[in-house]
Amino acid sequence: MSRFIGGRGSRVGGRSVYIFAIYSLLTLLLTHPLLFNLTTAVPNDIGDPLLNTWILAWDSHALLTDPLNLFNANIFYPLPNTLAYSEHLLSTALLAIPLQLITAEPIAVYNLSLLAAFPLAAFGMYLLILRWTHCRSAAFIAGLIFAFAPYRFAAIAHLQLLTFQWLPLTLLSLDLYLKKGSGVRGQGSVLNQPPTPNPQPLLIFLLLQLLASWYLALYTLLTLGLYLLAAFFTRRLSRPAFLRLIFLFLISIFLTLPFAWPYFSLLDDLRAARPLSLALSLAAAPTDFAAAAPFNQLFGPLTGAMRTRPGFTEENTLFIGFVAPLLALIALLRFTIYDLRFTIYDLRFTINRLRSTIPPSFTIHHSLPLLALLLLSLSLTFPTPYAALAQLIPATTIIRVPPRWIIPALFALAALAGIGYARIMYHVSRVTCHVSPTTHHAPRTTLLRPAIFILTCALLLTETFSAPLPLASVENRASLNPAYHWLAEQRGDLALIELPLHSAPAPEYPEVKRLYASTLGWWSLVNGYSGYTPPRQPILAQSLAGFPDPTAITALQNLTFQPFDFAQDKHSNLPTFLLVHPGEVPFDRSRWETVDRWHAERNPALWPVGAFAGDYLYQVQPPAPTRFTTPPVATFGQDQTIRLLAYNLSIPGSEHSSLTSASRLTPHASRFTLYWQSTTSPSTNYTLFIHLRAADGFVRSQADGPPVSGHYPTSAWQPDEIIQDIHPLLETDLAQADHLAVGLYDPVTGHRLPAFDAAGQRLTDDTLLIPLEQK
Repeated sequence: MSRFIGGRGSRVGGRSVYIFAIYSLLTLLLTHPLLFNLTTAVPNDIGDPLLNTWILAWDSHALLTDPLNLFNANIFYPLPNTLAYSEHLLSTALLAIPLQLITAEPIAVYNLSLLAAFPLAAFGMYLLILRWTHCRSAAFIAGLIFAFAPYRFAAIAHLQLLTFQWLPLTLLSLDLYLKKGSGVRGQGSVLNQPPTPNPQPLLIFLLLQLLASWYLALYTLLTLGLYLLAAFFTRRLSRPAFLRLIFLFLISIFLTLPFAWPYFSLLDDLRAARPLSLALSLAAAPTDFAAAAPFNQLFGPLTGAMRTRPGFTEENTLFIGFVAPLLALIALLRFTIYDLRFTIYDLRFTINRLRSTIPPSFTIHHSLPLLALLLLSLSLTFPTPYAALAQLIPATTIIRVPPRWIIPALFALAALAGIGYARIMYHVSRVTCHVSPTTHHAPRTTLLRPAIFILTCALLLTETFSAPLPLASVENRASLNPAYHWLAEQRGDLALIELPLHSAPAPEYPEVKRLYASTLGWWSLVNGYSGYTPPRQPILAQSLAGFPDPTAITALQNLTFQPFDFAQDKHSNLPTFLLVHPGEVPFDRSRWETVDRWHAERNPALWPVGAFAGDYLYQVQPPAPTRFTTPPVATFGQDQTIRLLAYNLSIPGSEHSSLTSASRLTPHASRFTLYWQSTTSPSTNYTLFIHLRAADGFVRSQADGPPVSGHYPTSAWQPDEIIQDIHPLLETDLAQADHLAVGLYDPVTGHRLPAFDAAGQRLTDDTLLIPLEQK
């Protein structure tokens, strides 16, 4: 640890532990009350937080069970490479695997990953600026700005933008690599042989940052590129070190490429879905830099007017405070001809001997790339520079929201602010504030330096203070609808579609609840939510909008049959289930319970599994043209126009059916299902009777009433319509029964309709007898 912070001994390492602990405590304070709601809430809203919760959980699941199919995620079934529709968050997910295994609660893992990003970012920046300035208070201020800037809390719902904690450590590792890999001039201008640098820290931190998200990967490459350019022109980068770095970066690209490849196949689709005009409509305006998040305690109310301009979204809350820009300006004002002359001639030891005149690490090879990064990134938040860069380098359009270029600008601003604060401390004390415990020349102690430090910290925290953080309540795994738990208990793979299906151009964020619920059993989910919506989804949503009309039923049945995918080497024909949420818009629960539910349940394409806490689960039957082609089991009426096509007696543990095949799971309770068809529309509302009889004919129990639980009388039957008529049976009644007796009668006269068997012979008592010997 001491190698990274520029000091030696346990005192230095111990102080660093205290610093990290302070940053961690600040994180808990500034994100309050998230710590107390780790499994029941996410920050701000459910959109990106639940999407990223699912991504972290999917990554862990796939890496532990089937890493070669990492990108063939379980959403938008049966489309391939669906993880590539959004960020993969791979490095964050890798580090979170132990938490996934320990907690078994994806919401907690997401929140802990989010919380960890703050102290790690602060501590990384602290170590970097500590090395550059040798001033602990300046390093602490820089870490405070980088991790806890007001923008970071405005973007609290976007984990993919906040896990930038590895960049400072990458730059620190690169700085150490350059020092060890380049020659240094000693006495007599003899070039000493440099020790062989260790590339492992640089490679590890670089990969962690590149694989955190593609947004941050692009920012990282830009930052490192500017830093290396400055090192090259200031002769800090020797030819051997340059070649070693090239080789190191090639290794990192080689290791990153497999995770980038799935995105390449989607580039054309992504560009079509996110045209440049859309990105430019989201670009920043100058007033956006004065717009704080509404929940910022001080500046949220004060900057409310800035958030009212046309086209303003939450992405445009770019307020970064006043203290950090002021400190950065102080750093930039020290770009003097004196500094520049000593840097160009690379007189490092001369500068070190002149500590009483010039701070040793405040040279242009640090400040110049930071200034370039700051100016370039800020300019790209505006439409014209963003469009120019997109034309020059089309790949940069992966930053689909121009204001997100504030992120690398914030990194540069924090580093410059740390340097600016160190300059203030230098001029206050006239001595560079070293941290090495071996230094015997202590700086002059006054009350001014701690007062400035406390005041600066207080101002920074006041600018960013947003507690209590707004939280969106979510159901943890234990609280999810019982239907999801039932699905998770089923053996084998299955597919699920949930209605209503939300797709563009309508708001899609309710779909994230489906993604999160799928982590219970990792079933294939037809629904989906991501940064990219495949063209299939809005078409499917439109087809299902009129559920349970025939168009929707046909669309559902088509989902049960998917051809074999040779590219993915997997069967797509899975048992398909439908989960209906009648409490969600645009459903109307009252209409559902009285009309639409019974419309759905009388359709043979849907087999009701059960009602679960107000939601309804069905198994979708695949298209089967030969399902009811056999002669009817019985016919009713003098002209035999009412036909009983088939029946099915489902008892837990067994099934007695007149159907040649039945693709459905065993239900919770026993059911007797009749399949009716009438060649004409009956003019009378007949009553169905079902008697459970003993062997001697004694009726143990009976159920009389109109078909479909009284919700579809025979007079409403359409010619040739096939009607599924389900009747629950009590286990106690079944245990005493030997057979079932079924028939129809006129409720006004009490006369039974004539009943005939499959051969056309009149049945005794006009009753069809169904033995229960297989029950």
